[in-house]
Amino acid sequence: MFHTPNQNFDSYLWRGDKVSSEKQKIIQEFLRFPSNRTLFEEFKATNSEELKLEIDSKFKKHYQNYRIISYLIKVLHYESKHFDRKMRAYKNRNQLNLTSNLDLSPIYLEKSFSSDSNGFSKGIVDHISSNNLFDCLSKLTDRQKEILSLVYVRQMTDKEIAQYLGITQQAVSKTRRNVIKNIRKEITHD
Repeated sequence: MFHTPNQNFDSYLWRGDKVSSEKQKIIQEFLRFPSNRTLFEEFKATNSEELKLEIDSKFKKHYQNYRIISYLIKVLHYESKHFDRKMRAYKNRNQLNLTSNLDLSPIYLEKSFSSDSNGFSKGIVDHISSNNLFDCLSKLTDRQKEILSLVYVRQMTDKEIAQYLGITQQAVSKTRRNVIKNIRKEITHD
């Protein structure tokens, strides 16, 4: 794109080479501000070195803002794509099929849909985007999934998990190590 983050107005305007459309947009946006346009018009009339330095200083700030905004736009774009991909995977895994007339009480429905405020449960399976890893985690027991969720989603220590589940710290550590070893073995053999 551009060579240095400290581009000055001179390198955009007073060079004899052809200016790209992106550079033209940056210059037009810079000159859209009345104070910058006035300063530029004064410089064209006087050709003063002081005015040139002032224009360069203002343009550097403008260009830095342009780069920051461009970066943020790209980050938002890719993060939204990532979020959409994650939501599609979640919806595909958790499809609601109502094939028969089930008589569900309001209390049951309230419990089943109130796992979390944004629709995601706190389980580790809901946070996985890789299909291979999802298949491996689906084969685990509920206790193993719960331990992994507490470690990687809630970021609890083995000691905290042991107190929470009422088991020993060694049992938590052993379960976690064995599950990770088995998942790693299964994924690397595929």
